[in-house]
Amino acid sequence: MTIIAELPLDLVGHEGTVAARLFAPQKRAEGPGWTCRFEIGEPISYGLNVAGESSLQALALALKGLSSALYGSEAYSAGQLGLYGEFGGYLGIPAPSIFLDEAPFPF
Repeated sequence: MTIIAELPLDLVGHEGTVAARLFAPQKRAEGPGWTCRFEIGEPISYGLNVAGESSLQALALALKGLSSALYGSEAYSAGQLGLYGEFGGYLGIPAPSIFLDEAPFPF
């Protein structure tokens, strides 16, 4: 799989950064459609393959899924996840509108 975007995030109490990665969409081996994977590195350690009818839809949905996983994480809610030393604010990608109370940075 090819990484097409990566964002290094800061996590309180964790040495180094936590990588949030988005991979290139891939045509499904069986049947129509595409999948696109996103991953959040250790210690959060979360990843998901997102399906779409087209490569663009799979990519857009994976980006929204990545955003939801980050802004919906316990680390973000606790003010421990951040970007460039700033915690509890903007993480470099827009948040889905469902998170406007916690992260006012909408898609």
